[in-house]
Amino acid sequence: MSEYTTEDSFMIAEGSEGELYIYMHAKSETPQAPRIIYDGKDHAVFIRNPDQKIILDYINPEVRDKLRKSREVIVVETILENIKDCYIATMNMVDNIPVDWSKIGLKNWEEAALQ
Repeated sequence: MSEYTTEDSFMIAEGSEGELYIYMHAKSETPQAPRIIYDGKDHAVFIRNPDQKIILDYINPEVRDKLRKSREVIVVETILENIKDCYIATMNMVDNIPVDWSKIGLKNWEEAALQ
């Protein structure tokens, strides 16, 4: 059974034609049918492969609506300033992600901004 890890250093950027990019640190395993489960709130779950669930921690409120409306995003994995891999992840929108974020030690965006 896979465990959750937290990706707390990532960036979501919008391209010139409205496409969304998620930049994150490179991972060692190869992605397999990557997808992102999102409910439009503070956190998303990036399922990179069946054994790798990555929490995208504290989605900025300014990009939540765009992310919620996207069908796919382009994931860019980097090592320092170099691109290691780039691929498309499908977006799966749900009403509510069934994870108790507080049990993983996560707070909401507003609480994190106060720290």
